[in-house]
Amino acid sequence: MMKTSFLFLILFFTLSCSNDDDATVAPQTIIPTQIIKGHLNYNNTYGNENIVISNTADWQTLMTNFSTIGVINNTPFAETNIDFQNYMILFVIEVKNSTTTIDITNIQENSNNITVDVENLQVGLTTDVAHPFHIVKIPKTTKPIVFQ
Repeated sequence: MMKTSFLFLILFFTLSCSNDDDATVAPQTIIPTQIIKGHLNYNNTYGNENIVISNTADWQTLMTNFSTIGVINNTPFAETNIDFQNYMILFVIEVKNSTTTIDITNIQENSNNITVDVENLQVGLTTDVAHPFHIVKIPKTTKPIVFQ
């Protein structure tokens, strides 16, 4: 009787501890490639926005807008030819001042989406109006992008 009970317990624990194929996958950190970070001059083209760019036409429009508006300190793009078959662009911008930054601080791939943490790591007190921005490249995904 003792052996039967023991075997039953082993069988019960083995079945109850089996792998569940529907289990939630642990979040994975995505390391982005920084394309450019800085401040745009005051403009009416961009406000407080989070933009995902997944094609060449939208990317070209953004780069044209940047050259027309003007980047403070004339920071160059680290990369201009993006392979949109394999990558996408994340662009965050705010209306603040020239001494405040906007920073993509973390990107996580979850089972249902990609979360992008956005913060102001440096907050300035100047009264000028400028548009801090941050643009990064990540591997292409079909999951929704959620900015937080």
